[in-house]
Amino acid sequence: MQGSISAIIPTFNRSSFLQEAIDALLHQTRPVAQIIVWDDGSTDATPEIVKSAMNADKRGVIQYFRAENQGKSSALNSAMKEVRGEYVWICDDDDVACLDAAEKMAEVLDATDVDIVAGAHARFRTDESEKDKEFFGTGYWPDLSSGSIIRHLLEDIFFFQNASLVRRACFDKVGPFREDLSRSIDYEMFVRLCTRFPIKMIDDVLFYQRKHGGARGPEGQQHAAKKSEEVWLSADREIFCDLYQTLPISFYASFFEAEKSALALRAAHLQRACVYARRCDWMRAIEDFKAAAQMAENDGLTPTEIDIVVRSMAGKHGNAEAYSSPVRKQLLSLSQFGLTGKTILNALGRGSVWRAREALNNRDFKLLTKITTFLLQSGARPHPGTFASHLSELDHLTHEAYNW
Repeated sequence: MQGSISAIIPTFNRSSFLQEAIDALLHQTRPVAQIIVWDDGSTDATPEIVKSAMNADKRGVIQYFRAENQGKSSALNSAMKEVRGEYVWICDDDDVACLDAAEKMAEVLDATDVDIVAGAHARFRTDESEKDKEFFGTGYWPDLSSGSIIRHLLEDIFFFQNASLVRRACFDKVGPFREDLSRSIDYEMFVRLCTRFPIKMIDDVLFYQRKHGGARGPEGQQHAAKKSEEVWLSADREIFCDLYQTLPISFYASFFEAEKSALALRAAHLQRACVYARRCDWMRAIEDFKAAAQMAENDGLTPTEIDIVVRSMAGKHGNAEAYSSPVRKQLLSLSQFGLTGKTILNALGRGSVWRAREALNNRDFKLLTKITTFLLQSGARPHPGTFASHLSELDHLTHEAYNW
């Protein structure tokens, strides 16, 4: 049975891009049953653009709502109350959906019991005339050939709302978008959804993400595009600070299959440490590294665990703080926890080798010196380990894993 699709476009002062976003939804190969445009108090030509689109909408699927500016979360929560479809598709006002995106995503939800489907995107920019598009790839995208989607998502966001379709009932269960967050609200919602419901990824490009130099963020808290990196890191850290208290370590343990439950628990601590190290929250990361190091101190690490620790140093936000006191000293202190602690430290060093090459290529010799010192102190070389027990990472979680 085919579910109906409701698309939501929250918008604020993007009239120059909005028409293209709406047109892409109107011309989907699988018709969208409802298009909700929620105007968050725009002061530009947004009302006129939407009126023109509604006049051209022969099926009458566009609904326009306007409210005082309260931010994207408030706009989405208000728009969600108007949703009539079984499937929800949230689309940004400056991006462009591929014309077969709805068809490709909805057929997965129609035919399977998964609750969320997502795919890839391609980025583009336009010239000054706003006519010619220059496409330049996806950007960060993990190797999805192994490991669960939620593990990859916790380490870094890589797919976006425009490339996802979610059953309406899932939003009902996890609750509204957080209105106390000004940024990364889509990431926070994806984490809530994907820690409760299974997700399926498809390989197709589903929308084109527009890269432009306009202001980002809600009115009163806007930032230039060039400041996005530090703004998003700060927002992500805030989200994951809260998540540390709510998402139990048992959920991380469900990522693994092990002969002994204690080994899965150790891998869980390493995985959570990896998640927090990748967003430069070294206080929490070190807490979990130490917890893991004190479990089976003389067993070393399995190859799966070593891979987790190596990934800890590969976050897209960089990890320069790891090589400065007092973080460096805390990491080096892992060596006091037997073979397990030494192997964790060793793997952190191995993960830092790429960072050293990056610093060299960027001619950041100050950072390079710090990384080199850490490499020498950590003993960044392969360690044979003693793998008495088997541990492997699951590509798909059991249904029980989501009931935490």
